[in-house]
Formats: sequence, structure tokens, C-alpha cells
Amino acid sequence: MSVKHVLLVAIATGTILFGAPIATMAQTSDPAAVKSDATETATDPAAQAPSEPATPAVTSETTTPQTQEDVDAGDVAPVSSDEEKSADAAKTAVSAPVMFDPAMVIDRARNLAQAPFENPHRELPEALANLGTDEYEQIRFKSQRAFFNPDNSDFSLELFHPGNMYDVPVAINLVRDGEIQVIPFSAGLFDFGKTGLSANDFSTQGYAGFRLRYPLSNVGSSDELTRFLGASYFRLQGEGQSIGQMARGVAIDLAGPTGEEIPVFKEFWIVEPQKGDQTITVYGLLDSERVTGAFQFEIMPGNRSQADVKANLFFRDGVEKIGIAPLNGMFLFGEQRRRSFDDYRGEVHSSDGLLINNGRGEWLWRPLDNPVHLQMSSFLDENPIGFGLLQRDRDFDHYQDLDRRFDRQPGYWVKPKGNWGKGHVELVEIPSPSETNDNIVAYWVPETKPVAGGEMELEYSITATRDGGGLHDLAQATDTRLMRMAAQGDDAARTRFVLNFAGGDLDYFIRDIKNLRADVSASDGTIENIRVMADPENGGVRVFFDLISDSDATSSNLRVFLLHKDKVLSETWTMPWVF
Repeated sequence: MSVKHVLLVAIATGTILFGAPIATMAQTSDPAAVKSDATETATDPAAQAPSEPATPAVTSETTTPQTQEDVDAGDVAPVSSDEEKSADAAKTAVSAPVMFDPAMVIDRARNLAQAPFENPHRELPEALANLGTDEYEQIRFKSQRAFFNPDNSDFSLELFHPGNMYDVPVAINLVRDGEIQVIPFSAGLFDFGKTGLSANDFSTQGYAGFRLRYPLSNVGSSDELTRFLGASYFRLQGEGQSIGQMARGVAIDLAGPTGEEIPVFKEFWIVEPQKGDQTITVYGLLDSERVTGAFQFEIMPGNRSQADVKANLFFRDGVEKIGIAPLNGMFLFGEQRRRSFDDYRGEVHSSDGLLINNGRGEWLWRPLDNPVHLQMSSFLDENPIGFGLLQRDRDFDHYQDLDRRFDRQPGYWVKPKGNWGKGHVELVEIPSPSETNDNIVAYWVPETKPVAGGEMELEYSITATRDGGGLHDLAQATDTRLMRMAAQGDDAARTRFVLNFAGGDLDYFIRDIKNLRADVSASDGTIENIRVMADPENGGVRVFFDLISDSDATSSNLRVFLLHKDKVLSETWTMPWVF
């Protein structure tokens, strides 16, 4: 799967905003120990590849990718006695191993913010840069060379080769028994498939990122748990879930007038898990023109895999809009917005709605859209309890896609830790003609803007969930359908909305449906013909209402929730509507 990002060149302000059409861009070996003895060679963590040459030790911590010649120890030339003496002197100068301390990542980020920014992107060899997405995906890490001893850990580590759009050299380090061990670059760790390339074609490339595997499905499986690949993107999967939407380290001025700034993770430290460990810890160093950051990820695999995130951000310069805990999804079309796509599939999306649990305890459900023009929605809040992009529709028949399995893709739920203060959850929906663009982004924007020299510390968790079930005990808004109705006689033109709610206590209260009602409101326009009826086919109830434009307003914010007498039974469905 390729990582996507979008370059946004328009911005609007307000609670619900609509802009002009914009263009989107798709972003679509053994570690060397830091030892005192320069003549020592690092041993394979799992002794898993005896046919590959061992890697020589390096004598200091480095983020510079090693060459193939450095890695292939079998080609080392004999040395003279004078050279041996020089080597002895060199190893004496670096007598102590470099021990890892999480504080060093924070210090690195703080010091990096005080230094001039250096563009991390570099020009790849033409053969790698010109690889298409399908060709790049043929370059696979040799699974038998995966890091971590299987006798000690259920986790395994694989690396990604540079190529296609992945042109940032990422330094990968293991933390083994507290000691930092650099993983030098070795193209021999990869199978190049049918690309026509081979390990001998490249000698000085860094890695593009990494993937962690874990037996999520059963004790003998090796499922993808997470991957960090491209910019500051990462993915997380739970049991029975397939690759879907993404999270990011941070978003900077997304949908801003000057264009988005894209931070990257330039270095990682992965703590080797010990026998019996059910979590794995990853540290990452983030950099961009105005922001640096130190991240810690405590990743817990399971039915709903979770990553606990700690981030320390440092600002070289002020930022107009910082996006915290950003989530990226894709929405091409669904039951509420089919537009003119000729497609054998009934729906195409990696998430179908934004769920928010605001600081007042209210649950809001906002169905996603692929709008005609750029659309931004802001949900003002203070100390949010949680938000996430969810994939509620789990019926394969609605998608009919055996390749991407949208019915199995995870939703992500973000839960802040501590008080995040005042700000807003922002949802950006970008017009897209293709599913190759991740055109949906949601994140938290603090009210206080970062300034040059400023710092920010925050914590949150991300959970890979299926449909958000278990987050609350209210009925969920499960379907949004609509129909535009032309004027007839004295009746004005209108749009009919059909919503389904299911779950919670609806099955209990539906027996008294005469006292079940829908609270429907619109910021502009007139609401007519509100009806609530039982839906024995889908379960729960179906709500109908008509919206009529009777003013000069160009849009309206709609809200709907269910009550039995005065008891609230459902989350609040909300949607912007353009007349």
C-alpha cells in the first residue's frame, strides 16, 4: 500500500466552510553493535540467516546509512600490522557502548529545533525513483531475515527498501539490553521480485521505514501489527483487520493558504522485546521546517490493538495551525453520495464517519463525504474525551471488494490523556476522483498557536477498532441516505433524508414507538415531514425528514437524535448541507 498525502492550497474559516475546487497530490541484516572492540562482529539476533555475511561493528552512533561494502564483511581486505595498531588505538578511544535513554531522543529533538532545517529528501537512483506503486510493492523484505529471536518474542521486525515516493533515508536502531545497535543498510535483505533490480544495484541507500509483525490471528500466524512508512505516517491493525487508514505524527498548516508542511520521522529506536512481553516500544525523531518532535509509542497487539503515544514538540518558528493526533482516511463514495462513479462496488471508503465525544459528554456522529469543493468542519470543544474516523459498515456485500477488503479495515479512535484545553476537532474533506487519494483528515487543533522557541507535550492513545462498538451504550447512526426532490405544484424543492439508528436500548424502547421521537434541527432552512418508524429488516428505527431552502443561505448545519419521552437514546447525527 502506498502512502498518500495531499497538498492543500485553499482555506476558509468558520464552523462549516466551502472552498473552490483544488488539486490533490497522492502521497500515495544484523544490526551493528556500538561496541568498544572494533574487531568484533555483531551476531544475528536470531541466527536466522547463516548464508548472509555477518556485519562488522561500528564504533559510534550514526544516522548515516552504511554502504553495501560496509555490510558485506566477506569482502574485507587483509590489514598490515601498522593498520592493526591503528585499529587498536581507535577501539580504545570508544571503549564504552552507547546506552539508550528516552531522554536522549527528547534532547535530540530540542537541539534539532535550535539548528537550521536541512531538507531530508534526497534524489534516489533513477531505477528506484521511477518505480511505480505496483513495482515498488514487489520489493519485499526476506521474512527469514526478520529481527528478534522467535524463541524470546512473538514480535518480529522487517524493513522497507527506498523507492517510488519514499526518498527520505530513515535511520533504524535496535535497543538491545539497553544498548543502541545501528542497523546498517543492506540491499541483500530484500527480494526484488520481478522489478529487474537486484541487491547489487544499490550500495548507499538508507531504509524507508519498518514494519512490526505479531501473531494476531492465531499462535502460528505472522500478521502485520504496525508499519511506519513515509513522512510521519503509521498504521495499526488488530485481529482480523486489514491494511486501511493511517495516523500521523503531526499535521502542520493542513488546508492553509501557504500549503501544508510535511514532517518526517528521520530516525527510530526500537526496543527489542523480552520473553513474554505483550507490548513493544518504539521511539521516533520527527523533523520539519518549523517543528521537531520526540515520540514514544507503546504498542499493544490484540483484538483492538492500541498505541499509547507520548510526544514532545519543539518549534523552530511559529505555526498557524498545528494538528494533533491526525488521522487520514479515504472516502470516494457510499450510500449517501454516489455521484457519477461507474463502479461494480456499492461503496468505496476506508472510513464512513467521524465520531466525537466532546468535553460536555455529547456523542456526535458526522458521516463523511466526497464533496464537490474543499470542505472543512470545525467542532469547538474544551478538553475533548475522544474522536476518531470509524468504518461502521462491515457488510462485505456493500463493498464487493476482495482486494482491499474495506469491510475489514480498522477505524481509529483517539483518546487524549490529561486536559487538552480549548480548541476544536477539525475535519477536512477533499474532492477526489480516485480511491488512490486519502482525502479525509481529522485532528485536534489547540486554541493557543505555537510560537518560535515554544514547546508542547501531550499524550494520547490510538485504538484500532472495528466499528466503534463499546465506546458508548447509545444507539448508533448507521446509515445516511438522501434524495433530492424537484418542486411539484405548490410544493417547493426539497431534499429528503433517511437515517437509520440501531443498537443501544432501541430494541427495548421500540415497543413503545408512539413515544419515540426524533429531534431534528437545521441552522437554516425549514424541516418538514419528520417520521420515525421501526425497521425490522435492518434493526432499530428509520428516521425521515425533508429539508427545504427558504432563505438566501447557501448551506445549513443539520442535527438529529432520538428520544423516548425525555430520555436521549442515540448519539447525535450531524451533517453540513449545501442547498
